[in-house]
Amino acid sequence: MKAADAMVRPLVTVGPRDFARHAEGLMDDFGLTMLPVVDGSAFLGVVTRAGCRRGEDELPKVERVMSQPELTVGPEFDVATLFEAMTRYEVLCVPVLDDGQVIGVVTRLDVLRALSHDDPHLRVGHAAEHG
Repeated sequence: MKAADAMVRPLVTVGPRDFARHAEGLMDDFGLTMLPVVDGSAFLGVVTRAGCRRGEDELPKVERVMSQPELTVGPEFDVATLFEAMTRYEVLCVPVLDDGQVIGVVTRLDVLRALSHDDPHLRVGHAAEHG
């Protein structure tokens, strides 16, 4: 299974001039720990919960608290390999880029769901059938 098969939809992004508080609210609403920052269709970086809270002033803009992600992948990246990389880099969320544009985000939970879906021994129905 590939990253494109496991990524979160709909894609939720913020702009660099949005308030960090708005980004944090979106993360709460969608259960994410990171959001891609885009300007038009250009991927600029990511904003994290921790980043939203480290602003110098009370209402920082995303552009002041965003960073470059430690890890990005393409849509064809293998999810099993992605899980290993996410564990190694200790990240919970990874942007999926295609030709420099963000097309999705994959969370660790998305990867686990994708892997369990592909493995018949990890399916709930299989466990119920075989005690």
